[in-house]
Amino acid sequence: MSIAVVATDMLALLEAFSKKKSNAVLDVLAGETPKQDEKFPEGELHFPGTGWRGFYHCHDGPGKDSREHGHFHLFVEVTDDQTMEPAWSHLAGLSIDYAGQPIEWFTVNNWVTGGKWLPADELRHFMDNITRNSAQSLSEQWLLCMLSLYTDSLAQLLIERDRVLIQINADSTLADSLLNKDIYMLSHQPVDLEQKLVSVMEDTVNHEESTL
Repeated sequence: MSIAVVATDMLALLEAFSKKKSNAVLDVLAGETPKQDEKFPEGELHFPGTGWRGFYHCHDGPGKDSREHGHFHLFVEVTDDQTMEPAWSHLAGLSIDYAGQPIEWFTVNNWVTGGKWLPADELRHFMDNITRNSAQSLSEQWLLCMLSLYTDSLAQLLIERDRVLIQINADSTLADSLLNKDIYMLSHQPVDLEQKLVSVMEDTVNHEESTL
């Protein structure tokens, strides 16, 4: 699916949220006021028809943006090498401001989220075949659109995550580094969704004009 199609779908989702006077955060909170570290929605986000999971919560932490209300955590389903059972690997977090708008992608050390740790190149593979469908909630579709819009950026974010982890704890094994609670946030990248959509649509128009 082309990024132009993803951008068009995102615009449709934003219009649907606008008609409901809502956004992805309000959708998952469903009128509740979140307590510190409480996960929303109850039972987490399941993204029907995909191998993704996620949740939203609010808490303080090192490197937290002062504008942040809370953040989504996104996980992809993988296989545990030892048990051969399904497991989850954290891809990234998406920081959200008090207006419900995305402000930053970020990655954290493995002890923060748990799950199976995968290197950047393996996680990149899971972003190539993201599918959306009507069984998913508006917030789930919005998050999948965000992943598709920022696939290339997220790939670089994950590469930076791995580089930083090795650099800051070069004398330890990877297993020890992943459990080191002195290492929290590993990489982050600002998000401007409006500018992203404008850029994609402009590139699409320019491409179409160049082929006439």
